[in-house]
Amino acid sequence: MKLKTLLQLLVIVLFTNQLKAQNTACIYQINFNIDQDLVVPTRVRVGNQTTTTGQFNTVQSFPQSLTDSVLNLVTRTVSKQLGATAAIVYKKNRRGNDVMSQNFGAQLGGMPRNRLRKAVLAEEKDYYVRVRIRYEKRGGAGITLGGTQISQHRPVVIMRITAWDVERKKLYNKKVKAKDFSRLRSVQRTAMNVTVQQNEVLSPQDIYNMLVKATEVYEK
Repeated sequence: MKLKTLLQLLVIVLFTNQLKAQNTACIYQINFNIDQDLVVPTRVRVGNQTTTTGQFNTVQSFPQSLTDSVLNLVTRTVSKQLGATAAIVYKKNRRGNDVMSQNFGAQLGGMPRNRLRKAVLAEEKDYYVRVRIRYEKRGGAGITLGGTQISQHRPVVIMRITAWDVERKKLYNKKVKAKDFSRLRSVQRTAMNVTVQQNEVLSPQDIYNMLVKATEVYEK
């Protein structure tokens, strides 16, 4: 057998063994929550009751294409951090449909919703992963003129990846914070017992771009 053929066979064997040795991870839960002041343009408070007005909410209008991009971005980040082949795994309901979050309030829809115990029973993986993503507002000091308060705040993205093994032993846990984003303006007017708050809000593309920044911080 020629030397070239032997080398080719050796490369194939090594590549096959590497694939077999590759760890696997299932992402069974992603919690993706955003402060309502970052996505709801108008909020009204009467006494102690706060409501939102109008139909517009940038989370509820989040396009499916960007939701898919979020899932792909999270999957790639988990794969890099764990050195494993990661995949989103959805729990099935009795009708055989995927169980996922909905675009409700300030929660991003399309994210897997499961529990660690059930994920371990359903999947044979090396890692079982939960991802938590929160968009918060920080700061907010401003000026008050009569019944009007004008303030600015910076959004912050907090991302945490936690992984367990099949014995539910925690193997990985890391949290990062991405900041230095553009300030958003908020104007609050109060008359009698009614307070109306108008906010500059994040667009769906803003939300995705900020998550990209958070994953970049994760990889530093």
